[in-house]
Amino acid sequence: MTGMPARLAIRADGDSRIGFGHMMRCAALAQALLDAGHPLVWLSRTPHAVPASLSARIDVRPFAADGDVADCLARTLRDAGVAGLIGDWQTTDALLCAQLRRAGFWLALIGSHHGDAEADLVIHQGFEPAQGGALTRVCEGREHILLAPGYAGRPPRTIRPQVQRLLISLGGSDTPVLDSVLGALKGLPELEGVRIDIKRATPGADVLPEAGLLNELCAADIGILGAGTTLHEAAATGLAAIALPIAANQRERARQFETFGLGLSLDPAAGSFAEGLRQALRSLLETPARRQAFSRAGEAAVDGRGASRVAARISHLVSATPTQLNPSISRVTAGPAA
Repeated sequence: MTGMPARLAIRADGDSRIGFGHMMRCAALAQALLDAGHPLVWLSRTPHAVPASLSARIDVRPFAADGDVADCLARTLRDAGVAGLIGDWQTTDALLCAQLRRAGFWLALIGSHHGDAEADLVIHQGFEPAQGGALTRVCEGREHILLAPGYAGRPPRTIRPQVQRLLISLGGSDTPVLDSVLGALKGLPELEGVRIDIKRATPGADVLPEAGLLNELCAADIGILGAGTTLHEAAATGLAAIALPIAANQRERARQFETFGLGLSLDPAAGSFAEGLRQALRSLLETPARRQAFSRAGEAAVDGRGASRVAARISHLVSATPTQLNPSISRVTAGPAA
């Protein structure tokens, strides 16, 4: 690439209602793009949720559409002097994406549920490549999981013979599943002497913690976790965990987590959930070898450098000439992380 790296924009929100997963992965990518020299603008309905360490280095702007959303967003992007937009919406508007591309903006979408929306790059987040034949460039698979820099280059986890700490975290949004989990574990004799760290969603919380769950994941011996971005973090830290999908869009990630031998998964809506959770937890408490197998599989699968790989891909594509931006198919898939 020649010349100065392109100025790019990120569009993502996060709070206790929708969770912070969109903000977390965008923050990881923003850090990698900054390291690659790209000036950044972050447009958000929740600008206060952008981590302070990032907001000090990028142009964070509140975004509230006044009238037509596409026209307002395009006007904002033009005023900010950006070449492309990286969008991570809770719900992707295919028409909005088409209008932005027709207006001349390069577009990347993060996530795995975009419906009929088309983009110049789709950045799927999951442990395996998505199925389908989208006519666009795609970064997918475990090599492209977006995690903060602290998840890269970690030493192998030490597996303690006796479990000392259990982490329960079901994401940044409030869920009644947490009460079901605590009820299932109440009085479980195998947990005697085990410290239980419970990360509750704080109603009205509007700030993404700088360190996320990194310290808690590293300190725990076992996790009972929501099946969102936290599963990617658990794999990178080698934490043996039980995944609980608390939303429909988390079920596929939980399935992949178990299929790849990274941990266990349970359906919180199942009638046998309480007993299933107790049995799954006992199997991890009583079998250090099983915890170690999950730990090593996670560390091998997710090396924490996905954000740097995606940032490099974006840099290359944005620097391409307009005739190169929209090929038919050019998929970037992933095997085991190197």
